[in-house]
Amino acid sequence: MGLADDREGMKLRFWIEYLLLRTVGFVAAILPRPLAIGLVKGLGVIAFDVFRTGRSIALANLRDAFPDFTPGRRRRIARASLANLAVVGMEMLRSRWRRPERVLKLVDLDPESDRLYRDLMEQGRGVVFVGGHYCNWELLGARIAASGYPAVAVAQDQRNPLINREIDTIRNHLGIRLVHRGTEVRQLIGVLRSGGAVMLLADQETRPGYGIFADFFGKPAWTFKGPATFAARYRIPLLAASIHRRRGRYRARYDRLDNCVLAGLPPGADEAMRIRCLTDAFNAWLEELITRDPYQYLWLHRRWEHWPVGTTP
Repeated sequence: MGLADDREGMKLRFWIEYLLLRTVGFVAAILPRPLAIGLVKGLGVIAFDVFRTGRSIALANLRDAFPDFTPGRRRRIARASLANLAVVGMEMLRSRWRRPERVLKLVDLDPESDRLYRDLMEQGRGVVFVGGHYCNWELLGARIAASGYPAVAVAQDQRNPLINREIDTIRNHLGIRLVHRGTEVRQLIGVLRSGGAVMLLADQETRPGYGIFADFFGKPAWTFKGPATFAARYRIPLLAASIHRRRGRYRARYDRLDNCVLAGLPPGADEAMRIRCLTDAFNAWLEELITRDPYQYLWLHRRWEHWPVGTTP
């Protein structure tokens, strides 16, 4: 009886969360975009002061990443980070009610990055995109998918299946083909071998066996090695993708990691060394990106939760 009650209570909670999400999305869609952004930023600031767990995680991460910053500055960054997350959600929810081409007009792609991607795809080799939860990573994925080449994004399932379905619907509306974590690797290899692109986020801790410890802001961080493995094992170009918001608009950029990193290795470097160097290169790239503007990074994940055996946090 108790278990059945728990299940019914969970279903009710899922429906309430889902209906709240749809309501917020509808309201965000009918408001002018600048007003919607200002509103959700305010809600993000309020949430920072209300939800202690998220606030403490963000501040702890910022202490690890920027020990020289004053507590006041770290608090401002953490508050802005939550406000940025609210903007990401708002932009996604508004997208459901907008034509995809109208949404993507907000995102300018660096011309050199566009040429780089098109040149690689014309070679038929496939491309692995790797990025982090920085600025609006959802619009970044949509911008990559809009380039006209076959691309899939690996997505993490949400706890609430109704919200998971809604988010997948929005992503599909924006042209993003999805596969979910747990998908067989050979499916992704098939996409790459057919000349397509695979999009991965690699800035959060992953399951045992799927990562390695790599330096991040001077500390070992358990880092997803999937993107580096594709690049090292199958000789697939690895592009680090970023997006930045300024004055309500977005600018996307791609940086190739594999060429310069692998060229500097000795001729006899094995696969493990190549994966290690590419993973280190991604973390260094992401660290530089975050350092330039830490206010747009998602600090709410326990980035240094696990440490190598024999070391002390």
